[in-house]
Amino acid sequence: MNPDWIISADELTSWAQIRNENLPAYTGSPNWCNYLAFLEEKLHEYGIVDVFKNRWSFERWYTSDDATSWSLISDGDPVRVSHYDAYSGSTGPKGITAPLIYYDHDNPPHSIKDKIVVFPTLPHPCAPFDKEYLMYSTFNDYEYRSDDPFAPLFSYVDPAESVTFDTMYQLEQQFHELAIEGGAAGLVKICDMSYERTVGLYTFPVPTLHDMPGLILDREAGGKVIADAKAGKTAKLRLEATIETSEAMQLIAYLPGKDYGTPKDEQVLLVNHTDGPSISQDNGALGLLAIIKYFSNLPHEKRDRTLTVFLDCRHYMPGMEEAHQDVSWLDRYPERNKIVSMIHIEHLGEMDYREVDGSVEAVCLPEQSLLWVRNNQRLIDEAIQAAKDQNVRRIQVVAPERRGINGGIQQWWWGVGVICLAEHHLDTGQPLLDIPGYGTTGFLGSYWTSASGIERWNCDHALRQVKMMTQLTSFLMQADLTEIKPQKAS
Repeated sequence: MNPDWIISADELTSWAQIRNENLPAYTGSPNWCNYLAFLEEKLHEYGIVDVFKNRWSFERWYTSDDATSWSLISDGDPVRVSHYDAYSGSTGPKGITAPLIYYDHDNPPHSIKDKIVVFPTLPHPCAPFDKEYLMYSTFNDYEYRSDDPFAPLFSYVDPAESVTFDTMYQLEQQFHELAIEGGAAGLVKICDMSYERTVGLYTFPVPTLHDMPGLILDREAGGKVIADAKAGKTAKLRLEATIETSEAMQLIAYLPGKDYGTPKDEQVLLVNHTDGPSISQDNGALGLLAIIKYFSNLPHEKRDRTLTVFLDCRHYMPGMEEAHQDVSWLDRYPERNKIVSMIHIEHLGEMDYREVDGSVEAVCLPEQSLLWVRNNQRLIDEAIQAAKDQNVRRIQVVAPERRGINGGIQQWWWGVGVICLAEHHLDTGQPLLDIPGYGTTGFLGSYWTSASGIERWNCDHALRQVKMMTQLTSFLMQADLTEIKPQKAS
């Protein structure tokens, strides 16, 4: 590691400002195009070659970022709406007027046909938790954990302490399929969150385009609508949206190693997705850009391997990666066998937040983050060393393919970095490479919303994460592949 080659805090902040000025950034939108243009310009500045833009067309759905194009009137009274349900069709300017009906998850209504269905999110389950809840909504076991405050392993985390898991748990509860199956006219999702947490909350996982207009409300505004629904009152739901043919694009580029363009070339894949609603979802491309800048200082003949940049765009597209698998560059890359290892970066510079008396408050600590690693002790040792060397706060090094130091399951590898695995439990439609790899990400917490701008971004934390992943890239550039070969899952 050469300290003179590492990006400065000022430059990283200026890059984050570009991201902030183009929020939200969904594939095909003007903001996303601006962000991609900035990334490409900087990559050229640092000497990348053979840029390839893998393009295809898709039907992009969008509406206004503010409440100009969406509203709800319940029993004659305007209701404060937090956000819209993405890719959920359009009512047109006149909206939909229909009776409300409350959906009791324990005792569902006999019929919801032609009604506006009010869905409350499910409460957190009580212990003992099932495997899915343990995996996604608690802190799992680990190989190494920094000396910082963490909630107990495999335990419920109260949003009054941290919204890390609570937001995702409610966010992933989507009800449009139930509404479509029942022939409803529209839906209203009531989150057990304050308005400050739900404003700008973008639908995730991103559904395929459908025709069930939906809106998202916080608990306070939702309380009146629930009461109206139980009383059989009528509401008017309006969601004006546009559908247009747009262009998606994956950006691929190379910082050549000493054997680039020859049969002996070996490549380290740098991967991230570029689309998302907030300052951190997703700013991982800035970390990859910092890595390219670092290694651009090393003469081409001294780079043992090529750095291959793969900026994906499918995470916030309709249906996500699985719906656009056939057109993906990596599926069709003729020299995939040259890719020998991988670096995956997402969600840099996040801070932790909690909800107290309806307000979102800073915990004054970094958001908890993960450093994933394949199942190989040398890889794991290097990951732990990098986390320690760069003093990354509130980080867990996890090797999902084996049990942690306490004998428990370790957090599954999620995000675009799953492509480095040999097998995984998620049906993401991603190709699998079975190569050594590292990935890092924050848990997101308050960053699912487009309301999370640069004021919720921490440069010092992001810089430590970038340094850590640069150190690990340096290791992968030189490592003996026979020594870091992943072992069978245990």
